[in-house]
Amino acid sequence: MKLSKLVLALSLGAALASGAAVAKDLKIGSGVLPTHTNQIGYDAFAKALKERAPDLNVRTLPLSFLNISQTFAGVRDGVVDMGFVLAPIIPAEFPEAQLPINLAMLGSSGFAMAGAMTEYLMTCQECLAEKLKRNHVYLASVAAGPYWILSTKKITTLDDIKGKKLRSGAAPWSRWAQDMGAVAMSITPNEIFEAMSQGNLDGALVPVSELTNLRLVDVVKHITLDAPMGTYHGMEILNMNRNTWRSLTDAQRRAVLDSAAIGSAVISQRYLGDVERNFAEAKKKNIQVHRAAPDLVAKSKAFAEADLGNVAASAEKDYGIKDAAAKAARFRQLVQKWEKLIPADIDKADPKVLSDIYQREIYSKIDPKTFGMQ
Repeated sequence: MKLSKLVLALSLGAALASGAAVAKDLKIGSGVLPTHTNQIGYDAFAKALKERAPDLNVRTLPLSFLNISQTFAGVRDGVVDMGFVLAPIIPAEFPEAQLPINLAMLGSSGFAMAGAMTEYLMTCQECLAEKLKRNHVYLASVAAGPYWILSTKKITTLDDIKGKKLRSGAAPWSRWAQDMGAVAMSITPNEIFEAMSQGNLDGALVPVSELTNLRLVDVVKHITLDAPMGTYHGMEILNMNRNTWRSLTDAQRRAVLDSAAIGSAVISQRYLGDVERNFAEAKKKNIQVHRAAPDLVAKSKAFAEADLGNVAASAEKDYGIKDAAAKAARFRQLVQKWEKLIPADIDKADPKVLSDIYQREIYSKIDPKTFGMQ
């Protein structure tokens, strides 16, 4: 070995042994288009991390690199250092996480559900362990706004919805669709546009923000509101490869955690703002907005109440989750806690208000020396 290379190797070894920071590039697999809401949050995360750890550089790789269904394996195998993982589409990989995800019908506020989900997973040792086993370190969840029906045909009554093929992003909405008499179709967000444009799908159960996030504004003709379907809070926005996490210093891990609070808050705030923007876009495209008929609303409410009571039993039966009833009760308590924590005027506030709450209630209590190091 040449002297210059030997000196460099020895210097690097000394730096690592002492815990000194080493410059590092972090690649995020977003799995979505560069115009997606999540990208705004990744940009905020990258900026915040650069301020806190100048030696860490973040680069986001959009849909053309990995799609959403590939990011789980991409993070696990180290193809990317971090990624956007949709736990509901890989239930066998993260069975513990499915319990709170399946309590979707509890949700009415995306801000509260994101906080409750993040706190639940961050303090659920079984949840964290199953992620570590798959080479993932969990860092943050976000939640979208309320779910509505975005369709190519008018769907407002139980007669309208009968037999319609509707995309469902997770088990709660599959059960909802089936109970309403529809046919639930489980496909990834990346596939919705093509399926609807080709007539293989009549509609999708998604937030209104997906009109522009997924380009559905070009195929959707009708939006139906007011059939209560809860919120989608199974979006693990910043899962990190375990080996990458362990290669960071304590100070760098602290910076990543604090920056995750900012990135997730920006995304959650953006999702709510997107609702307004997307309704304006829908008007431009002459998309008709309807209110669900009383029969559809009543059946939807009845389903939500009955479904919440079945989630714990299903978790034990389908995923072998121990103490499922107690875990479900704990998540309900967290939802109630976070609904009280979120200010009434949060939608008009700066994202810093939300990130400060996330930081105070969750991230400040995490020890970077031990978290994810088991």
